[in-house]
Amino acid sequence: MKRIHKSAAIAVVVLLFVSLGVSRAASHLAAWDQTPAGASVITETAIRAHMEFLASDALNGRGSGTRDEWIAATYIASQFRRWGLEPFGDAGGYVQQIETGAVATAPPTLAVGTLALTHGREMLITGALTSGRVTAPLVKFQAGTTVPAGAAVILSQAPTAAAIAGAALVLVPESTQIRNLWEARASVMPSVARRAVTSQPATPARGTIVYLDTATFAAVNALADGTPVTLTADSKPMQPTYTWNTVGRITGTDPVQSKEVIVLSAHLDHIGARPNAPGPDKINNGADDDASGTVAVMALAEALAGGPKPKRTIVFALFGSEETGGVGAGYFVDVPVVPLNQIIADLQFEMLGRADEKVPAHTLWLTGYERSNLGAELARHGARLVADPHPEQSFFTRSDNIRFARRGIPAHTVSSYNLHKEYHTPADEIRFIDFAHMTDAIRSMLEPVRWLANSTFKPEWAPGGCPAPCK
Repeated sequence: MKRIHKSAAIAVVVLLFVSLGVSRAASHLAAWDQTPAGASVITETAIRAHMEFLASDALNGRGSGTRDEWIAATYIASQFRRWGLEPFGDAGGYVQQIETGAVATAPPTLAVGTLALTHGREMLITGALTSGRVTAPLVKFQAGTTVPAGAAVILSQAPTAAAIAGAALVLVPESTQIRNLWEARASVMPSVARRAVTSQPATPARGTIVYLDTATFAAVNALADGTPVTLTADSKPMQPTYTWNTVGRITGTDPVQSKEVIVLSAHLDHIGARPNAPGPDKINNGADDDASGTVAVMALAEALAGGPKPKRTIVFALFGSEETGGVGAGYFVDVPVVPLNQIIADLQFEMLGRADEKVPAHTLWLTGYERSNLGAELARHGARLVADPHPEQSFFTRSDNIRFARRGIPAHTVSSYNLHKEYHTPADEIRFIDFAHMTDAIRSMLEPVRWLANSTFKPEWAPGGCPAPCK
């Protein structure tokens, strides 16, 4: 009997340990279930690793349309393949190669009445030209009015995007940031954009932005409305120039909802190296602008690919040549990988590497927040999104989201910082990136995006929120 009691006691102890083990295992499983699927891969280490490559001197600033941009696109494609995304680029791969056109062979000139201005002297053009020759009447912008289509509008105050949507030329005064870039950008000849050959109507190109030095702006602003303005840029077909997009997809599981597409995007290019820049460092690394946004899309792609497949389809698109006129995004909407009428929303990610003191801690902001119900609905489902605290900067129109928005697709940019003093300078390096903030920012968007990809909610523009031509 004693031996039986001893065995029973041992059995009880064993059962107790097993019970405790099962209980602890169940507890761990419960805790794991509370962690968003795939969120464990969004780590500061992984984010830093991608940033250290994309914003390194080895990529020479990922200049728009350069071999360095191509390398960045190829690197992202290799990660998409690792994570099991479906390829959506050329020849069964992830990369799209886009022919971009010609480069001006001499500094463009601008004639305004009797004034003769030259790129790099009295004026500066930092983006792509929409045409080699543009002639338009001068129009001074006035609040509450809409600029006639094809005009050369001169701005002494901040307009709404819709008010100047049809302008052929936009003349603006130099800022401190532009003045700091003047010498370095003066020797860079603008490109003349090539439109994609497609059966679909092309996205209306935004007017060419021309920066005028302070004295010249005052002289032009004193001229009468209707004064003829002509921009001329001599160019010739050269060896073809290209830019590159990287595109991958997760196809939705629902037979009906899988035809509805959400685009998560960022631009992978920056402004490259500038040999004439002051100081010993000539490489504009573009860590915050926009390696941070690129890495955000990559991290979300890995996390979403590693979790349960959504009902809706998600396309991950990293665009080339945003810095020279949004060429990559323009091609994407002109020759879309899915029909545009199936895209219900685009979320662009840009400059997430630092916190913005103008909003509460652990908060992101959404450009054009009030223009649609997308931001508010994402916020209701956990996104820490508030309205853009810098409306005077017109950020809504200054990133690739505007290409989608002008096609009628609710499209906004998620960001967390204003144009800091390192913007578009060689000092935009990873040493200024707040990796804890950036990691938290990306993680905070995972579940709201997952909710959107599994919901039946379709974003809608607020009255007057869709920018012209909005079709």
